[in-house]
Amino acid sequence: MHARRSTSILLTAVLSHAACGDDGTTSASDTADTTGTTTGSTGAVDPTTAPTTTSPSTSTTEPETGTTQPLTSTTDETTTLDVTTSATPATTTSDTTTSDTTTSDTTTSDTTSDTTTSDTTTTTGVVDDSPPLVVLARPFDNVYLASRRLVVTGQATDDVEVVAADVIVNGEAPVALTIVPGPVLEFSADLRLRRGWNTLEVVARDAADNSGSDVRHVHVGVPVAAGGAHSLALAGGAAWGFGRNNEGQLGVGDLVDRLEAAAMLNLDDAVSLSANLNHSLAVTESGAVKVWGRNDEGQLGQTPGADVSTPAILDLPEVVLVAAGQRHSLALTEDGQVWSFGLDNAGQLGRDGDSLPAVVPDLEDIVAIAAGGTYSLAVDGTGAVWAWGNGSDGQLGDGMVLDSPVPKVISMVDAAAVAAGKAHTLAVAPLGALAVCGLNVSGQLGDGMNADNELLPVAVPEFADVLTVAASGNLSLGLASDAALWAWGQNFSGQLGLGDNADRPTPTAVPGLPPVRAIAAGLAHTVVFDENGAVWAWGLNSFGQLGKGDAGNATNSAVPLLVTLP
Repeated sequence: MHARRSTSILLTAVLSHAACGDDGTTSASDTADTTGTTTGSTGAVDPTTAPTTTSPSTSTTEPETGTTQPLTSTTDETTTLDVTTSATPATTTSDTTTSDTTTSDTTTSDTTSDTTTSDTTTTTGVVDDSPPLVVLARPFDNVYLASRRLVVTGQATDDVEVVAADVIVNGEAPVALTIVPGPVLEFSADLRLRRGWNTLEVVARDAADNSGSDVRHVHVGVPVAAGGAHSLALAGGAAWGFGRNNEGQLGVGDLVDRLEAAAMLNLDDAVSLSANLNHSLAVTESGAVKVWGRNDEGQLGQTPGADVSTPAILDLPEVVLVAAGQRHSLALTEDGQVWSFGLDNAGQLGRDGDSLPAVVPDLEDIVAIAAGGTYSLAVDGTGAVWAWGNGSDGQLGDGMVLDSPVPKVISMVDAAAVAAGKAHTLAVAPLGALAVCGLNVSGQLGDGMNADNELLPVAVPEFADVLTVAASGNLSLGLASDAALWAWGQNFSGQLGLGDNADRPTPTAVPGLPPVRAIAAGLAHTVVFDENGAVWAWGLNSFGQLGKGDAGNATNSAVPLLVTLP
């Protein structure tokens, strides 16, 4: 039995800073293989089912449990939480003054006012039984993120004043927010989350010891993935794959394409997915990594060679997140290290050695990873963004067009999450600002241009509060704090979901969707997961990757389509 790690608290203000793609054009996949029939359901437990939403209450709540609850670290009994907290009084038009004398014999509050409402303890002896109102502004409930770092923000208000506020993560010991007591205060907490579902609660108390709270559920790990011409989803109690399967990338045990959703094998315990051209990765509840699909360059972490059509376990330490590049892969382990494996023609593995899994040196306390065409990204606990591999289009964000075989910090001060396209980079600041760099031939940077590459990060002005991003090929996606999906970049097959085939150089809201909870970008198609647990897909359908029962470019869809699951 190992000793428990104590919660780390940094009492500093949370600041928002911006952060920052490889040349090449997107191309359709090879000729289709023979199509097959849909396999049956595995009857697996749904690893993506969100906990029940909890409304603001007057007491703290315990985290919910279920099959999606991940195991804690193999080196600890409890999840390690790094919490940076701050809270400041909000500007208010009303004044609260403390009286020099009181006439009441008994009060339940330490604070009396010259002017009070009937709900507060006053000189007339009225008891303050009204709890503070706590409202979490960020994030929305049941969102899926590809990062362990999340800044939670909100507001606490009270008839008299809020005197204390705590943040509670996964039922662990409360961590006090640094506040200045007052009737209205804005708060933020910089959290480090665990794999799978997390329960976040902020509790505020007034001087009469009334308490109010608000709760959010956040999942670290993404339940949808999109490759070159295949799609994956964790939904409805099972793992599903549809589209191209010529190299086993669907994980259904054969090499036959699927035009409709088919049950994948050995993935009933998956909590996160990633895919690129023709290979796929998953993380399980226990932190194991499963791999399948093309392996000619060792992108499955095995000796380069035969394709794998049935998901197989890869021997790695406990993993939180995985990222599939075009022919290489990354894994973020529980201890904050990055492992890389696969093709290394441009330095995208970030280390010496062969294609088999090994640790990328000089990276510590990593909270997020992304793998692009032939380059890689990571974010550490301080918010620094590291980049390595192909830099020919400025995707490394260092002002140059040179490759780097080792990770180096790019010119961003603070980030929480990143995404990598074929040769463009997206980075989300802790409070939601978005910065981009790299290839911009199709407007995939979203900065209003559609020709000039950006060698240094530039801001995307349309976004003030994006929660997570996704990218592949020359396509970019952003999930905003109101659960709306935005898309920009290349659109030759309708992959932006905007009803036409015109590229967009600026982010544009995708219509016709319920509130979105998770997003995935493929080479030329998009897959998302909505608040009802349903899967949507649109764009290129050359091999049935939209899961609608047909295939071929004539069957592409420029509008979101609901995927039918068995």
